[in-house]
Amino acid sequence: MKKHFINLLKLLMLIGFCIIIYFAGILIINSVNDYRPLNSSPDVCSPAGINSIPERDSYSILIWNIGYAGLGNRSDFFYDGGKMTRPEQHDFDQYWEAIQAQIQSFDSLNFIMLQEVDLAASRSYGTNQHLILSGTLSGHASIFVKNYDVPYVPVPVFNPMAKVTSGLSFFSQYAIDKASSIVFPGNYTWPKGLFMPDRCFLQCSLSLPSGKKLFIINTHNSAFDDGSLRNQQLEILYEYMQRAYREGHYVIAGGDWNINPWAYTNTPFITGDPSFELSGLEGVSGPDPGWQVIFDPQYPTNRDVSTPYQHGQTPGTIIDYFVCSPNIEVFEIMSVYDGFMNSDHHPVYIRFGLGK
Repeated sequence: MKKHFINLLKLLMLIGFCIIIYFAGILIINSVNDYRPLNSSPDVCSPAGINSIPERDSYSILIWNIGYAGLGNRSDFFYDGGKMTRPEQHDFDQYWEAIQAQIQSFDSLNFIMLQEVDLAASRSYGTNQHLILSGTLSGHASIFVKNYDVPYVPVPVFNPMAKVTSGLSFFSQYAIDKASSIVFPGNYTWPKGLFMPDRCFLQCSLSLPSGKKLFIINTHNSAFDDGSLRNQQLEILYEYMQRAYREGHYVIAGGDWNINPWAYTNTPFITGDPSFELSGLEGVSGPDPGWQVIFDPQYPTNRDVSTPYQHGQTPGTIIDYFVCSPNIEVFEIMSVYDGFMNSDHHPVYIRFGLGK
């Protein structure tokens, strides 16, 4: 009996030692390869013969967090209380094919800004999503910037997220003069910060015939913090937006803010879906009085992903929208509601003009 107990104890010690080595190895590998982004000027890939932006009555932008084609209506998500980090292959294939088709249907729009686009990740089965979408939108100039690059994410333990390389995509029908990737300040402390995104925003400028510039910003702010990171991120984002506007230019920022807009009311949507608001965060109100926060109040743009989506039961909220400088005239704003068929976010479309 004593011998069996000793053998069992040795086995448990061996298992414990292996677990320690496993997690210590992951910490070492991720620490050595920790991605530390810097402010940069990413490459712009432009098709031959692309034109400069003309003066016209209106322009259009679509924003969409595609959720790496892993968070369609049959999915939940580990970090939000669910169990999954990626869908089964057949579900992923269906979501991804549908996302490509939907983006193809948007190819007449002037600008398309996407978030959670994977380059190489276990959660999206190694699919280079930006490269494929660049082919889908072959008439657009394209830019990609990383905001998530981790060799191995070890959770959940029995189905880990593993390798992730992901970021922001920007597509433009017009020639882009300059693109800047601006790193947001702050991040999670070690070791949690080794496994989380390193947030940034992408600022693109286009020269108008008038001599002014149109600045368009694609942003994806932090999600799983107490609000302090998001507040810091807004400060630096607003600093860049105000600077451009004070110089006489036009500015419009859109994306996944992970904060409700200031005028959001926690009432059910016309779809019948219940609503929720992000607690502990003051809504986005713009850098200064006169700036506009533009969203479609009728439809949720994001859903709770602790469980798969059920129409009329799964709570939704609004965190995908636009902030526009006072000299932007907004003609139309619309969420493209489809019951979260292929992503946990809906696309949002805006049509706007340039005032004086």
